[in-house]
Amino acid sequence: MIFMNSIFGYLVFLILFKWLKNWNSEACMSDPTCEPPDLKAILIGMFMSPGNVPPKLKLYDGQAFVQVLLLLAALVAIPWMLLPKPFLLKARFERTKYQIVKNNSDLETPASDVDSHHHGPFNFGDTMVNQMIHTIEFVLGAVSNTASYLRLWALSLAHAELSDVFLEKLLYTSIETGSPVGIVIGFSMWLCATIGVLMLMESLSAFLHALRLHWVEFQNKFYNLHGTGRKFAPFDFAELRQAETES
Repeated sequence: MIFMNSIFGYLVFLILFKWLKNWNSEACMSDPTCEPPDLKAILIGMFMSPGNVPPKLKLYDGQAFVQVLLLLAALVAIPWMLLPKPFLLKARFERTKYQIVKNNSDLETPASDVDSHHHGPFNFGDTMVNQMIHTIEFVLGAVSNTASYLRLWALSLAHAELSDVFLEKLLYTSIETGSPVGIVIGFSMWLCATIGVLMLMESLSAFLHALRLHWVEFQNKFYNLHGTGRKFAPFDFAELRQAETES
């Protein structure tokens, strides 16, 4: 949660902040450095040059300090995901290694080297390697999967640009001619382009991209050819209440 919010949660904040700021205000128009920044460049610069925010990428005061704190939190979260679980399991195993058996007198008998959590021989090295693999998979998967979902954002931007192009070049240009025939032809071309390209082709493209992303990036957490996946169970309050009642 810390890793995701430090990077992509911050990106969501930047998107909302950029949307809410009035870039056409008098104060902004009189400032040559006040222009909408590229959010991708901000996120890349957060890692490549921490603590340094060029004027054209500045959104708010104290941005460099906030980005350094978030970057440190993301970096600290990686060993935090890696180290605690193996050492906690080792400490738990050490506590349960010897059991106190009372049979008229206290006898300390060694228990077998079996981890009750994993139902098998406990090996600290194997546990550390397994946790390391999960940590690397989570970090790389979080970055790659979220970056893949950002292509839907790019599709929406392309959709908006195509809308402006069709509106200005087809409809507005034909209206400026003042010819009724030209207006009818321009409106017909604009209508066909809007329905054919924007509503059909673009909608189909967005649908296929979303379907592919859900199947590859999302479903790989649950579907696995080797049988190690788990069935997807959506969050349900009714099941939680039922489990509390049964317990």
